[in-house]
Amino acid sequence: MKKKEYYYYYFDERNDDFAENNINGKQTPENYKYLPKNIFYRILKPIVYYLVLPIVSLAVTFMGVRIKNAKVINNRKDRKKGFFIYSNHTGSVRDVFSAPKVSFPRQCYAVANPDAISIPGIKLLVKFLGVLPVPSSVKTYGNFKAAIDEVYEKGCAVSIFPEAHIWPKYNEIMDFSDVSFYYPLELDAPCFVKTTVYIKKKNGKVKPCMICDGPFYPDKTLPRREAQAKLRNQVRDTMIMRTEQYGSCLDSRHHYIKVASPDEVRTKKKKPKSPVCFGHTGDFLSLVKNFRKKIY
Repeated sequence: MKKKEYYYYYFDERNDDFAENNINGKQTPENYKYLPKNIFYRILKPIVYYLVLPIVSLAVTFMGVRIKNAKVINNRKDRKKGFFIYSNHTGSVRDVFSAPKVSFPRQCYAVANPDAISIPGIKLLVKFLGVLPVPSSVKTYGNFKAAIDEVYEKGCAVSIFPEAHIWPKYNEIMDFSDVSFYYPLELDAPCFVKTTVYIKKKNGKVKPCMICDGPFYPDKTLPRREAQAKLRNQVRDTMIMRTEQYGSCLDSRHHYIKVASPDEVRTKKKKPKSPVCFGHTGDFLSLVKNFRKKIY
C-alpha cells in the first residue's frame, strides 16, 4: 500500500519550519533554571540520563540509522573539556538522540527550541536528558550562556542544529547563520560535524546515514567576526561535501517547492490515488473512451 506524499512549500530557508509537532510552544521563562543546583536534580540527572539513553540509542538503531566515522569524536585529544557537535536537522527524535549516542560516555546537552520544554508531562524528563532551550529574552541569555560554559568545563558535549528548523528528510544543506558559532569561538573549543544523508538501497528504500567529521577549531588569528564566519563555513562545507559524496537523495514521498511569497508557505499532504478497479463495465468503457481520445 502506498503511503502519503508530503509537499513542503518554502520561501525562506533560514526561517521556515516544517516540524509539525502540534506543540503549543511557549517562550523560555526569564527565570528558567538551566542547571538547577538542588540535591534532587544533581543526584537524579545522571541516573535518569544513563538509564534512558540506552533505550533511546536502541530506538535510533531500530529506525535503521547508521552512524559512520564516530571514532573522530571518541579519539579526540583533549578529553578533560567538552566539545560541540553541529548537525543538519531533517528529523526530530532521531537527530536529537543520535548526538548522545556518538558522545557516549560523555553526557550531551542539546540546544533546542523552547517547544521542547512545553510538552506536558515530560518537562522534567526533558531537563534530565540535557535539553537547553534557546532563551527568549536578553535577561535569560546570561543563564543560558553560563550553562553552556559550565557543561563544557565538565567535559560534556553540546549539540547544536545551526539550521534551527526541521525540514523532514531534506537531502540538501540549508543556508544558516554563524550565530551559534560564537560559543566554541569564545571557549576555543573543538567542533565536530554530524551530517545526515539519505541513501537509496537496492530495494529502492531510502535510509538515513550519519557521518561524523572533525575536529574543527576556531582560528584565533582572525578578528572575532571573521573567525566565527570561517568556522561556520567549514562546518557547512563539510555537510555539503558529505551529501554530495554519498549522493544524498530525497525520499520519493517528500517534495520541496520554492514559492514567491511567505503567505504561500505551507505543508500539503496527499493521499495516493486508488488503483483503477474494473468492478463495473462502465469503468472499463470509460477508460477505453479516454484512451481513444488521446490517440485521435
